Amino acid sequence: MDEKVLAPPDDPAAAAGTADTGPARWRLPSRPAWLVPGGLLLILALLTVNVLAHGPLIGVDERIRTAVQAQATSPAWRWLSDRWYSPAQLLVDLGNYQVAVPVLAACALFAAARERTLRPLLAAVAGVVLLLTTVTAGKKLIDRTGPGLTTLGAGGLGVFPSGHTTTATVCLGLAVALLLPGLPARAGRVAVAAVAVACLLVGAALVWCDYHWFTDVLAGWALAGLIIQAAVMRSRLPLPRRARGRG
Repeated sequence: MDEKVLAPPDDPAAAAGTADTGPARWRLPSRPAWLVPGGLLLILALLTVNVLAHGPLIGVDERIRTAVQAQATSPAWRWLSDRWYSPAQLLVDLGNYQVAVPVLAACALFAAARERTLRPLLAAVAGVVLLLTTVTAGKKLIDRTGPGLTTLGAGGLGVFPSGHTTTATVCLGLAVALLLPGLPARAGRVAVAAVAVACLLVGAALVWCDYHWFTDVLAGWALAGLIIQAAVMRSRLPLPRRARGRG
């Protein structure tokens, strides 16, 4: 008599030879734990040293700005940024705290209610706290002036790293990360792609509108990736409550 071996409920191999019980859920691809944060930290460190030491990427920033502004100020393309409601300005607004943080809060509340745990809320709070402290500290310590400017901005804050880039990427990226566990695989891929495109467009709009150097934006993306990973790790920590089984 053949003995039937049952796979654990959460084992993907259990799906083989069984009836389809629902859509495939989103699963993040496996990779070494240090690879992504290590790469992002290296990028952020190199960009910071470049600014502080007036390294070779300063010239790259200037050439990018010259090329972009030649197009942005031309009659054919000026409409992209010449009004507060123009496309580039609206994209920049996605990086405002007043816009990005409420989006994150709403997604965290939804995820917390769906999962019946406070972990998504803890992740959102951790992300916002890390965002505020790291960006503010970086701007004060590095003191980089913006394109075409000789003085620092309000409150003595520099432009490195880009606060709008970091804010949009952290809030939108963390929001979709909190929602992914409950999404089908296809919807998860679409959500991740949409957020990635939105964050890229925010950074491009900041350079187009001459608010930031390109390396400010690049540093903002790298810093945001580190913050998202730290916040997601925080959300996986056990809480002082009865564990809930997943079947």
